[in-house]
Amino acid sequence: MRTRTAPAGAAVALGALLLTACGPSAPAAKPAAPSASPAHPVFSKPLDARPYAALGQTKAAKNATFTQTVTFSAKGADAVLKTTGKLDFEGGRADGSLGWNVGEGFPEGAAKALGTVDAHRKRNDRVARLVVDRQNVNYRSATADYWLRYTGTTPLTGDPYGYAALAANDWRGTQVPLNGTLLEILAATAEVKEEALPDGGRRYRTALVGRSVTQLLRGIVHDGGLAEAGNTARYPLTMTVDRDGRITSVETDASAAVAKGDQSELAQVQSARIKLTLDGYGSSAPGAVPAADKVLPAADAVVQLRGSKAGACVDFGTGLTDTSLVVKAECGHPHDGRILARPELQGSGYPGSAAAKKQADTECKTAFHDAPSAWTGEGVDEGAFWYTWPSEGDWKRDSQHAATCYILTR
Repeated sequence: MRTRTAPAGAAVALGALLLTACGPSAPAAKPAAPSASPAHPVFSKPLDARPYAALGQTKAAKNATFTQTVTFSAKGADAVLKTTGKLDFEGGRADGSLGWNVGEGFPEGAAKALGTVDAHRKRNDRVARLVVDRQNVNYRSATADYWLRYTGTTPLTGDPYGYAALAANDWRGTQVPLNGTLLEILAATAEVKEEALPDGGRRYRTALVGRSVTQLLRGIVHDGGLAEAGNTARYPLTMTVDRDGRITSVETDASAAVAKGDQSELAQVQSARIKLTLDGYGSSAPGAVPAADKVLPAADAVVQLRGSKAGACVDFGTGLTDTSLVVKAECGHPHDGRILARPELQGSGYPGSAAAKKQADTECKTAFHDAPSAWTGEGVDEGAFWYTWPSEGDWKRDSQHAATCYILTR
């Protein structure tokens, strides 16, 4: 049997311990102080910092499911953009579905000012799809059987200066993977008030300040419908968070961002509201573009409408608010429209928008009647045609000062 000898120092220490134990009684040890509770990641912050801290706690959950509605109300009718999807905060990925519901009686001019509404007809039963990752923005319109892939800042054939590619990249957020939600602008809050809720959560009433809401809406509304909000603008905001400090809902009254007056494209819109809800924390990984789906590089597929030749077929769903851009389509497959003609407009200088429009109307009536019946016969609205006319900038840029005449085919 092996024995183990204790070091001499250990024996001395043991003897000293025994001697101490035999002496007078030592005072009782004080009980250890209870350990302090860890600081709450949101509720322990200064009050004004808590809304933004809640965003950080939300992102710490790694992923979530969201639903956001943007509601524009006119007299007797609403136009509502609903976006639903999943956000992967950690991986920089997102997927979503987005679609408009435009109520009967909503002003036609206002609907056209909402950039992602189909400018030609109100398609309330169709939904577009979006998949975003760190390299690509993938968009599938409500009527297409393919995805458009915008890669980095690669310029498009129809946009050599790269503005459209930058617009496509605006789908990426800076705070979360998908732009356009209220999560993007929670850093711009002020005048925070807090209310404790029975379930341990909190409700915050605050205000979004400056140009934050206007900037958020630029992806939805043409500039002509937005007010020039200054740095002092205030938009009331209410946010609810759960007991862990994660955001469950945010809503704001964005009416002050809508331009008023006769010159505004949204002059008949009386109010605008945005509401966002989140749930599914930690169990909401976004999907990807299915491997079997058709994907077109947007750099080649997206072109200018006014650059399309007579007889060409196009789709209108690009995922961008720029309605001058279309997708080249094969005429043998379903498509949104067919170009009838590109008639030259008269004038040594730009005649003005009203005069250019009048010329375009006259020229396109003739073009419609002269076009092959095989083209006009596929129109969905019998006897109807559409046209565009050049802006002053188009007139200066293009050597051909032409209108574009076309029909809708689905």
